[in-house]
Amino acid sequence: MDINKIKSNLQMKNFYFSNCSFIRGAIVEDGEFNMNLQKEISSIGNHEYRVVLITSVEKEDMKLELIAQADFLYESDDYSREEAIINANTVAIMFPFIRSQVTLLTSQPGMTPIVLPAINTQKFK
Repeated sequence: MDINKIKSNLQMKNFYFSNCSFIRGAIVEDGEFNMNLQKEISSIGNHEYRVVLITSVEKEDMKLELIAQADFLYESDDYSREEAIINANTVAIMFPFIRSQVTLLTSQPGMTPIVLPAINTQKFK
């Protein structure tokens, strides 16, 4: 099949972590953690958006905060669903990178790595 026929209308450009903060004790016990995810979406041009996802993971003995940013371009013959696609799909594209970064940062001696659950981006407002 021709890849151009199934190419997404939404393209991510320039993904990066603008801030990574990790504070922990000498030993981090395995157990429950609290996660908070916030998104900020701003228009930076004609059908171009900047998406910022702020993720915090906290336990009694550690705190992690990540700020991920990416620019997106939406190109389509039909722009009627643009807002809904930007709101859900940008997060769906970015979140696996955040999950990976959290696991990487918490895969340290003296602690059990944290693996964030997958999220339903349709429910994330």
